[in-house]
Amino acid sequence: MQAMQGGRPTLLGVRTPRVEDDRLLTGRGRYVADVVLPGMVEAAFVRSDVPHALVRGVDKTAALASPGVHAVFDGADLDLDAVPDRMPWVRAVRHFPLARDRVRYVGCPLAVVVAEDRYLAEDAAELVDADLHPLSTVDTVDDALSPDAALLYPDWGDNLLLSVEPDTAEVDAAFERLRTISGTFTTNRHSAVPLEGRGVVAEFRDDRLTVWTSTQAAYVVRAMLATVLGMPERDIRVITPDLGGGFGQKNEIYPEEYLVPWLAMRLRRPVRWIEDQHEHLIAATHARDTRIDLSAAVREDGTIAALRGRVRTDLGSGEIFPAGYGPSLVAVGSLCGPYRIPHQAIAVQGVVTNKTPTGGYRGFGAPEGTFAIERLVDKIGRELGIDPLELRRRMILTPHDLPYETAAGARLVSGTHREAFERAVELGERMLAEERSTAEPGTHLGVGYATYVEGVASTTFSITGTWSSQDSADVRFDSDGGVTAAVGISAMGQGTHTMVATLVAESLSIPIEQVRVVMGDTDTAPFGLGSWASRGTLVAGGAIERASEVLRRKGTDIAAHLLEASPDDLELSEGRFQVRGSPGSAVSWAQVAQSALNRTFELPPGVEPGLEARAVYEPPGLDHVPRPDGKMNAAATYTNATHAAVVRVDADTGVVEVVRYAVVHDCGRVINPLTVAGQIHGGVAQGIGGTLYEQLPYEDGQPLATTFSEYLLPSAREIPEMLVEERGGPAPETPFGAKGAGEAGIIGPPAAIAGAIENALAPLDVTGIDTTPLTPPVVRRLIEEARS
Repeated sequence: MQAMQGGRPTLLGVRTPRVEDDRLLTGRGRYVADVVLPGMVEAAFVRSDVPHALVRGVDKTAALASPGVHAVFDGADLDLDAVPDRMPWVRAVRHFPLARDRVRYVGCPLAVVVAEDRYLAEDAAELVDADLHPLSTVDTVDDALSPDAALLYPDWGDNLLLSVEPDTAEVDAAFERLRTISGTFTTNRHSAVPLEGRGVVAEFRDDRLTVWTSTQAAYVVRAMLATVLGMPERDIRVITPDLGGGFGQKNEIYPEEYLVPWLAMRLRRPVRWIEDQHEHLIAATHARDTRIDLSAAVREDGTIAALRGRVRTDLGSGEIFPAGYGPSLVAVGSLCGPYRIPHQAIAVQGVVTNKTPTGGYRGFGAPEGTFAIERLVDKIGRELGIDPLELRRRMILTPHDLPYETAAGARLVSGTHREAFERAVELGERMLAEERSTAEPGTHLGVGYATYVEGVASTTFSITGTWSSQDSADVRFDSDGGVTAAVGISAMGQGTHTMVATLVAESLSIPIEQVRVVMGDTDTAPFGLGSWASRGTLVAGGAIERASEVLRRKGTDIAAHLLEASPDDLELSEGRFQVRGSPGSAVSWAQVAQSALNRTFELPPGVEPGLEARAVYEPPGLDHVPRPDGKMNAAATYTNATHAAVVRVDADTGVVEVVRYAVVHDCGRVINPLTVAGQIHGGVAQGIGGTLYEQLPYEDGQPLATTFSEYLLPSAREIPEMLVEERGGPAPETPFGAKGAGEAGIIGPPAAIAGAIENALAPLDVTGIDTTPLTPPVVRRLIEEARS
């Protein structure tokens, strides 16, 4: 069913069922593990069980003699280039797909075994004997920064992959004359754990390499393969089948993605590798693990005049591309939130340790930054005796403030920051009152809030040194009036096929059923940078809008010629070009396509055959490198939201239950309410997991959570019913007025839930909750410390 827009039917804002779901829900999806090729063999990796060691040698003799084994390779056997380090202001890591001289984390790949099947390959992998000389282990950031720390990269002279010190002159002046309130806020290490793990299949045939891999960015994988394998990009085809979730973890390029193609070329046979869950928890990138030291220069009314501090992230070994420091930069950009804070000076340190490398995960630094500023605002209110909600009202942006540039350089053109906040507070107070009305006496219930802005469709240059922010679309008519739309973004369960089909159908005024969507294949889709940073709707939408406009103009010219009318007298409605005021005088897209593709003699003079268009869209106004003042507008636009969480805390056990949750969100024009709600629900669920349950602890370099028996994930039982409301309308700065919603759900839970727990335990004098996850032992310790 279509809605109406400006007196005409529209697909925008309609709860259109997802076009991809029937295939996926009936088991007809095709994932990497479903790719089976004639003569295919299987790979298994030998991984280090030592966190830091020199590699003295790898004995492959017994493995090579094992039944069904075709080959065994270690780092010394590889004729590959190192993964390039393209950022001149970041230390060079020069990592190889298999360790050569040194291992730096448990899970680091040392060797690979290829056999007839996975069982035989894994049996043989156990026979590989690696001679590793243990070295001192660097377990924490503090250990890594100590003067006598073992060095992961001795030629660096320290363990800093990245160190950025800002100019503090303006900020120091504010701190000299105003009161200072400070805190340290820690988000511990956890994982994305998508339902589908990683996987790679490769085949080399007719001097061409084809790679199936579970990635969010097929073209980026192709470019990196070309560099490391020493091949032209045109000789590599990368296909992304269906993805069972990515969440940023599959936006990294992993050692296995280089090794499996190399094996296929070396052995002249298709090779497949599928990650198991144990591998996933020790070898796929981890996330968060960030400590933010933050101080505010506070005026008498509690408002913040300036921020200063330091973001320190444990990057693990740093052996991943793109390097894992990107979320630290986003955290810096998130610290001002939607508040009028005129100045900030935040240092950044990316520290290497003997842990699995960190990388991208949904939210990409924004949850960490939001947790820090929201917890600090609550602390300011508590110390000054100001209601924390009133304090936020004194600082939060109103429509009269827009456009507004934050202290970090983000340009906020549109948004409903104050309106969303007020509505979320209204919902939160109501939910808390309803829960209290039925609760047993003495029940510890509380409500907490988190308000933030989220950068959408950011540049990737600052973490890759190569790519910026553009994406493409090909829109092509068939002779029957059907359309094939090929785009450079990718799908990983977020409803991308439906979004693309909707925007194409809307732009060309045709039924959504007439649109076929192609993506995730470098041979059939146009160049694009993939799906991350909630960018898909904006960048694909921009390219679709431009390509569709070309087709509409050409279609109008052809239709006018067929109707013997002026193009200025035609309008396009419901798939038909008709003369205004004469509905009976019309031709359909199918008739136009027939003339353009088959009956070309019917074309008007000067119009060439064909009915297709390619367009590229790059968001305007982006800074790809910092400006001379150090500020940077790194995203194309910014969404905003406020979350409200109601929790119940068992003071005896420390168990926290999230009983109610509300999100008031503004992503500009909502293309599909079903998709947006699903994105927010899923993000909140992941945020609850990271706030209350998930953690990846280490001891002496050994990971202590290597299966789901130790790594606790929330189930449906732990996720409350959610209320999601959309605010705002079409954003003036974006195609179709749409922003993005992919990461909005995960940003708010840490701050909102921590605030709610503090509110619930206020009768016990519990304050200063500054660390996640808030597991029962952590909450019990907070209660005991308050009582003592």
